[in-house]
Amino acid sequence: MNPALQKVGYDPLRSFAPIGLIGSSPILLVANPSNVPADVEALVARLKQEPHGLRYASAGDGTPPHFGAELFQLATGTSMRSLTFDGAAPAIASTIEGRTQVMFSSLLTAYRPLRAGRLHALSVAGPKRLSCLPDVPTLAEAGVSGVQLTQWYALFAPAGTHAAKVDELNQVLNEVLRDPDIIAGFENYGATAEPSSPEALMEKVESELARWRRVVTESRLAPALAAPHPQLADSC
Repeated sequence: MNPALQKVGYDPLRSFAPIGLIGSSPILLVANPSNVPADVEALVARLKQEPHGLRYASAGDGTPPHFGAELFQLATGTSMRSLTFDGAAPAIASTIEGRTQVMFSSLLTAYRPLRAGRLHALSVAGPKRLSCLPDVPTLAEAGVSGVQLTQWYALFAPAGTHAAKVDELNQVLNEVLRDPDIIAGFENYGATAEPSSPEALMEKVESELARWRRVVTESRLAPALAAPHPQLADSC
């Protein structure tokens, strides 16, 4: 397990004014194709035979790649070593190069390496298979339950931004996200554009904080959490 998550100098509920969601991208368990088993079942079997025998890449404490790997180990009763990077780009580069062997990555980040055959997709950390990767099973199909992740992106302004300005920015953002070319661009990378309201984004932030606070506490990634909140920001 990684050490306790570092505290950050802001509060995700009170330090920002939500403007709107931008979109989301499925999370995949990806691997270096040269030295990792070709499916989840074989990966779990190897990890049980060789505890700490593989390294996973993390994009930083509290990020989806970190939480995904920790939840996977808890769900499978396995253990891996971690190597932490400042963001998803160097983490996925490490997995391509073989310094780390596996990583939980958004499809948005892994899309080009997957297409080029530089990474191998082992499973989808979501409720269903992806239309762009129909042969890649979900973790649940592979016998691993309780690991469901989606990486989402949103636009915020500083706390105290005037409500009229927030509404104006929300309208402009949603207009862009409804553009057919923008929608197609998202879909080309396995992501989904998601126009929304400031209120809907705030509800999502609150629900995600509650969910991950519970996960962190139950998985013993950190002591029971109160304010200030753990870092849950996307690092792509």
